[in-house]
Amino acid sequence: MLSAIDSIPKPQNFAPSPDFKWLCEELFVKIDEAQFDGTPGTGKSRSLKHYEVISNFIEMWRKTVGNNIYPALVLALPYRDRRIYNIKDYVLIRTICSYLKLPKNSATEQRLKDWKQRVGKDRNLSSLLVEEIAKRKTEPSGKAITIDDVNGHLDELSKDRNASGRGFRNLVKSKPFLYCLENMSFVELKYFFDIVLKNRVIRGQEHKFLNCWHPDAQDYLSVVSDLKVVTSKLYDLKVRLKDDDLSIKVGFAFAPQLAKKVNLPYEKICHTLHDDFLVEEKMDGERIQVHYMNYGKSIKFFSRRGIDYTYLYGASLSSGTISQHLKFINSVKECVLDGEMVTFDARRQVILPFGLVKGSAKEALSFDNINNVDFHPLYMVFDLLYLNGTSLTPLPLHQRKKYLNSILTPLKNMVEIVRSSRCYGVESIKKSLEVAISLGSEGVVLKYYNSSYNVASRNNNWIKVKPEYLEEFGENLDLIIIGRDSGKKDSFMLGLVVLDEKEMYRKDQGSSSEVVDDSNQGENIQNSRKKVKKILSFCSIANGISQEESKEIDRKTRGYWKRTSDVVPSSILEFGSKIPTEWIDPSKSIVLEIKSRSLDNTETDMQKYATSCTLYGGYCKRIRYDKEWTDCYTLDDLYENRAAKFNPSYQTEKSQLELVRKKRKRVLISDNFHQNRKRKPISNIFAGLFFYVLSDYVTKDTGVRITRGELEDAIVKHGGKLIYNVVLKRHCIGKVRLISCKTTTECKALIDRGYDILHPSWVVDCITYKKLILIEPIYCFSVSQKMRAVAEKRVDYLGDSFENNISEVKLSLLYKSQLPPIGEVEIDSEVQSFPLFLFSNRIVYIPRCKIGVKDELLEMKIRLFGGKITDQQSLCNLIIIPYNESILRKDCIKEVNEKIKEQIKAFETIPKIARIVAPEWVDYSINENCQVPEEDFPVVNY
Repeated sequence: MLSAIDSIPKPQNFAPSPDFKWLCEELFVKIDEAQFDGTPGTGKSRSLKHYEVISNFIEMWRKTVGNNIYPALVLALPYRDRRIYNIKDYVLIRTICSYLKLPKNSATEQRLKDWKQRVGKDRNLSSLLVEEIAKRKTEPSGKAITIDDVNGHLDELSKDRNASGRGFRNLVKSKPFLYCLENMSFVELKYFFDIVLKNRVIRGQEHKFLNCWHPDAQDYLSVVSDLKVVTSKLYDLKVRLKDDDLSIKVGFAFAPQLAKKVNLPYEKICHTLHDDFLVEEKMDGERIQVHYMNYGKSIKFFSRRGIDYTYLYGASLSSGTISQHLKFINSVKECVLDGEMVTFDARRQVILPFGLVKGSAKEALSFDNINNVDFHPLYMVFDLLYLNGTSLTPLPLHQRKKYLNSILTPLKNMVEIVRSSRCYGVESIKKSLEVAISLGSEGVVLKYYNSSYNVASRNNNWIKVKPEYLEEFGENLDLIIIGRDSGKKDSFMLGLVVLDEKEMYRKDQGSSSEVVDDSNQGENIQNSRKKVKKILSFCSIANGISQEESKEIDRKTRGYWKRTSDVVPSSILEFGSKIPTEWIDPSKSIVLEIKSRSLDNTETDMQKYATSCTLYGGYCKRIRYDKEWTDCYTLDDLYENRAAKFNPSYQTEKSQLELVRKKRKRVLISDNFHQNRKRKPISNIFAGLFFYVLSDYVTKDTGVRITRGELEDAIVKHGGKLIYNVVLKRHCIGKVRLISCKTTTECKALIDRGYDILHPSWVVDCITYKKLILIEPIYCFSVSQKMRAVAEKRVDYLGDSFENNISEVKLSLLYKSQLPPIGEVEIDSEVQSFPLFLFSNRIVYIPRCKIGVKDELLEMKIRLFGGKITDQQSLCNLIIIPYNESILRKDCIKEVNEKIKEQIKAFETIPKIARIVAPEWVDYSINENCQVPEEDFPVVNY
């Protein structure tokens, strides 16, 4: 049955195609002007100016052209255009230099090749090229080029890209390209160059443009990923999409449903899943959807981000590493599968880690017979979402599974269906987790038996349960590069994202709207759909980055780095006392997946990074090409992990985290800022004192952030007065207290002037103890030697106060800070980078099984680099299965797994267990001079 939207006629334009120059002047130029308009007093935000420009343009188009906006939209969003030109920066530069008849390697050519060093806010390569053309050519004044003409020339340019290669010599002879060069005005040329380079012509305003055209256009594009389909269906504002219109379409990539990770007791997990669920093994691969069309004559492979990998896996049943192994029953004309692409080791008959997926596919492409390669891709199917014109997403999971098994014939080690079993109750979860651990699997996914499939969603119908391992900090973290310190091996400073309160609420509710980068500049990032307030420095990483990855990072970020000494970092970036030599705008940067040993929370590191803590033993797993910078690890996620670190019984549910925040806020503030101004102080703790607060503060006991405004409210509420300019000296300097725990630009300037800076914890503790407490070293963020000397006389060598009272929380933290890890003296985090202390945090258990064979060489290596050996599995934080005969090796693994099963049964929540690794882990760690990720060295029975 056709919906209302399918029955309406296609959009038509009643007027001829407008001039391309009109599009440039009425849309592109005005967007740029709004972006960099520094005129004060207009009273309009940059976002509002963009909206006005776009809405005015669309209104003019509807009134003077018609309802088909695709010809203009495909030029405004060239990165969404499916036409491929194969024109890169270097090719375009050489082409223009050749067109201008400049000598090879001329000064102009060299200057253009270094264009990234010369660009600013309002200049890019296109504008530099036009400047050089304008110096040597007069602007043409012939026949105007229409929008349809431009699209026609781009069609030809796309068709002939492979005719004889796409070097600059062929491009300068290209008829469509030459025609545009000879007949376009300078304004048109600038945006024409941007279009062929697939730059963001209207910057990050895609969502505004689509929403202005039709309120459903943005949502529909996230389902079909095709501008032509969107504009052909959505042009009448009165016609709205129905729910079924937003379901998946065969041949078009969509955002899949994702599993949600929870840290709940087994009982609550069962209750969430209505005590009726399917258990599946969690695969360590890449999420891939297969679109099978026209009885297999056309097949598409898309990643979860919509990247087309058909060239890797095959475009039809006649060829391809995976497509030729898809065996459906004859009645299947078209369908959509959801699954995981993993790497299979044919020699050992095991599935390999995620990082080898694409490499295995590329290697398999070079062989005529896939059976001749050692490892190759294996597609693990777990869902059927579309079949012969009907979307199956509303159907219950078990029904979709039944249809999947009835239409697809698996081929072992090539295309398989993920096995699942229907389970009930707590014991089934425990048993499935035991099996996953014994197989070295990532974990299990629990899916509600009757759940429908929700596109672009992450909800409680799918829950992933992963083993919790000792000596690890949760899951792998996706962090954005924000700084760099050059050396023999570059060290990258990474940051995490701070979302505003509304965005965090949407995140917790499982909302998954499409993320759109709203600007090319950090100052304008707050206009993006996912509201990012800040990027906080979190850690520095050098380990794990291969030479190839280092070159790739340099290639993708070249020209975007700025020296901190020359250019003040963007306001969206926030650093601690450690300032990188160079910084980069996050929208120009790339995301790294980081694995870490633990969360480091020492006093030194609280000042180094803006998050007031950092990662210990960080290791780069890979570059995340599929991640937007706005999708990185968030401050909210960090709060939960920190709270869990200080309280092992802490449940990381959002509701409980909010209780912690509310409790802390009740200590500090109970009214809004303006209410505090109106009411009398509730105490006179800070009477007669003036305060200048320069930063917010993350509490050490709970990991909760207290904002600068909340600190100011608390000070006023307890009798203090706020000032905002210390230099004016309208007050007694002896009565002023400067508060900060971060070395911001302003804070550094005040330190250089000789001002003493106190830590915000002093304010919090004064309010907690209901009196002014004496200054001790813990409260000295940056003070004079004289004040520090006085402060140090007030504590003993352990840091315990002689005069101030101590709370239970402080006593607990003091006690923990004096406990040496694993029975040895505490070793500073920087000292631990030396080989002598490489395994200083490791207690290793090496099973000897029945005949008690001792691997003395392995033990010697561990001890030589600071580790300890134990004979009791319950005391270890790492298990290494030694090299023995295969039968003995299997006995060792069986013995270890039996003890782990007993441990799982004894707990009502997922217990923390030791990782089981192969002996190669030790050698690789020694070679890398850091503890490499354990999951890359699983123990395999073969």
